[in-house]
Amino acid sequence: MRSVMGWMDQLPQASARGQQACYNGNMCESYNIIPLLCNILWPSAPHLCRMKSLIKLFLLGLMLAVNPLPSFCGDGPVNPGSPGSGVFRFGAGAAIPFYGCSGSGAVAVDNYDQNIWQAGPGTISLGGQIGVSFFSRDYTTDNHLYKYRWSNIVVIVRGAYHYGWGLPGFDTYAGIGAGPLLCMFDNDGYDNGQKSSHLTILPAAFAGVTYFFNNIIGINAECGYNLAYVSAGITFRLTK
Repeated sequence: MRSVMGWMDQLPQASARGQQACYNGNMCESYNIIPLLCNILWPSAPHLCRMKSLIKLFLLGLMLAVNPLPSFCGDGPVNPGSPGSGVFRFGAGAAIPFYGCSGSGAVAVDNYDQNIWQAGPGTISLGGQIGVSFFSRDYTTDNHLYKYRWSNIVVIVRGAYHYGWGLPGFDTYAGIGAGPLLCMFDNDGYDNGQKSSHLTILPAAFAGVTYFFNNIIGINAECGYNLAYVSAGITFRLTK
């Protein structure tokens, strides 16, 4: 890191040497830059001097982002879905439209799955999920802009089968569930608004994959018919 910063400090002096020095390869050898890269960047050298502080901040941020990775990667549990462990998941994604929804919607989901029974090479889990999704669409009447809004709230009881394929840190799963779904609609094109709601039962089917960086923290992706077509998020694992 010091060598990089030192090279950045010497850019103003390097610019005074002229473009010919770069073509001769001297400056490139002094600062460990391959000649081709040097020839490409030389015309911008005066501007690089003014941008030196910004570049240093970028390099420092890059170093801080990359250095912690060895402490998190490659140290996940051999079987993260083993009986007795539980998983919290917080995710977001693309929402499924319900009750007349149109346009594109966003969803936020939280769920907890408790791995309970060993079943063959895998594990069966039971858990629950709560999720909220939002949709909106603009429309024009008599040169006035109005908006349709939909909100959906669901609480699901779910079960899944987990299998890790013998890969450290990996957990794949698929399952089903069901629970009450409350859909709410609002049209602000009326003086007092036009609101309605609908309560039904949502059946769910889903599949997903989780990778744990260590015994606690992981990332997850899930797809299916489960308030969201697809979602991704962060996972926290609890052991016995």
